[in-house]
Amino acid sequence: MIIRNATKEDIPFIVNSIIEIEKTSDSNTYNNLFDCDTETTKKYLTQFLEDDENLDTELSLNTYRVAEIDDKAAGCCSLVFTNHHYYQNKGELFPVWLQRNHLDYFLENAKNLPDIKNASEEKYFVEYIFVDEQFRGKGMAKKMIDDQMTKIPAKNLYINVLENNISAIEYYEKLGFTKFKSLEIDNQENKIYPCLRKLILCKEIN
Repeated sequence: MIIRNATKEDIPFIVNSIIEIEKTSDSNTYNNLFDCDTETTKKYLTQFLEDDENLDTELSLNTYRVAEIDDKAAGCCSLVFTNHHYYQNKGELFPVWLQRNHLDYFLENAKNLPDIKNASEEKYFVEYIFVDEQFRGKGMAKKMIDDQMTKIPAKNLYINVLENNISAIEYYEKLGFTKFKSLEIDNQENKIYPCLRKLILCKEIN
């Protein structure tokens, strides 16, 4: 296995990984945010990742590392630093690529979502940690996280996990992450995410 920087050839794998992580029973978070179908969501995610001026967010190709086995993408993981540059880049991305009706729907949704920026900013996060089903159980997620940790000039690394994803929480705790903060991310009246709350987990870097 090798872990390398993602390339544009990896975009279909990364897009499918994001969809898999964000899926709900019959939809996914981005479908709900943009009021579109899954094929449209995939088109948007592909455009985000192909945009050479889109940098340093979990929807930017430059933040991804890919685990490869026998010349095949087997896993991926994004590393972001949530400073003002991160929020500016993310805020400029959707107006560039979303159709007007989908952008308007997103902006209306965003007004009703809880504000979690203060709890999340100025931190290094690993995001969209995904391992293809046929390669699971081999410690690949740990290796990708360890790989991303070597690039962090800080004392702590953070992970977002939905509170209902008990198996993921237990796995990250085995890797040395501890519960840092619980945050409300959605509301019952207009549910967007698969869970109303998420945990931020933290690991001290030696």
